[in-house]
Amino acid sequence: MFIILKNTKLILTFFTLWLSIFFNEKLEDYTAYFCILSLGILHGANDLGIGKKTLHAHAFISKKWILLLIYVLAIFSVAFLLMQFPTMTLTLFVLFSAYHFGEQHWESLISNKGVFAKMFMTAYGMSIFTLLFSAHSLLVSDIIQDISNVRLSPTLIQMSMYASLAITAILYAIKYQKTFEYSFTLRQIFYLLVFFVVFNSTTLLWAFAIYFIFWHSLPSLVDQMNFLYGRTDFKGFVMFVKSSWLYWAMAVLSLGAYYFILKQYLVLELSMFFAFLTALTMPHIFLMYFSKKVD
Repeated sequence: MFIILKNTKLILTFFTLWLSIFFNEKLEDYTAYFCILSLGILHGANDLGIGKKTLHAHAFISKKWILLLIYVLAIFSVAFLLMQFPTMTLTLFVLFSAYHFGEQHWESLISNKGVFAKMFMTAYGMSIFTLLFSAHSLLVSDIIQDISNVRLSPTLIQMSMYASLAITAILYAIKYQKTFEYSFTLRQIFYLLVFFVVFNSTTLLWAFAIYFIFWHSLPSLVDQMNFLYGRTDFKGFVMFVKSSWLYWAMAVLSLGAYYFILKQYLVLELSMFFAFLTALTMPHIFLMYFSKKVD
C-alpha cells in the first residue's frame, strides 16, 4: 500500500538532514532542484483532472481543453502580474501559500470551515515560511529585492517569525488546545523544532525542498489520489502519473522558456526559480481550495 504514515515524514526528514552532512552546498541545491521539479511539480500536475471533477456540474467549463486554456491563461496572468506588480503579487503568493501549507497539515485534524480556522491555518503556514526565511534572511532579502525592488531587513524577517509563531500559539490555545491531548500539542511543537533545525542546517533551497516534498507534496499527492480514484495504493499512484505526466513535462520544459524571459529582469538564479514556482503554483492553490469545498 502506497500510504504516507505519520512517522514516514519524520524519517525522511532526518534521513535527508543526515545526507546533507555529506553534501556540499552546490550538491544540496542540485538535489533540491531535482526533487522539486520531479515530485514537487508532479503533485500539482493533475490539476486538470481535479478541475474536471470539481466542475463536473458545469459541462462546458469542465471540458478538458477549456480547463487547459483557463489554466494556461491563469499561469501567464500570474507571471504578468509578478513582473508588473511584483510586491503585491509576491505578498499574495506567500499568504495564499501559507494557508495552503497550513491546510495540508491540519485538514485531517480540524475543520477548515470558518474564518477562525482559515486564520489559524494561515498563521501556521506563515510560521513555516518565516522559520525558513529567518534561517536564511540575507539570501531571502536578496531574492525579494531582486524580484520586487523592496529589501526587507533580517530583523524584520525575524520579527515576522516571532509574530507568526505567537499568533499560531494564541489561536491554537483559544480554540484547539482542549480538543487534543497534551501529547499531541507537544508533538506539534516538536515538529516546529525539527523544521527549525533543518532550516538552519541546510541551504535555503534544500531546506525548502525537504519541507515542500515530505511535508506537503507527498501528503497532498495521497489526498489527490483519494479524491480522483478513491484509492491510495501503488496502482493509484501509477494512475495519477499516467494522467499527469504530460502536464508535468510541459511544466518542466516551460521553466526553460521562463528562464530566458526572466533573466532580462532578474539577476539571481534562485529569484528566477521561485518566480517560476509562483506563476505555476498560484492556480494550483486556488484549484485545490475549491476542490476541497466540493469534496
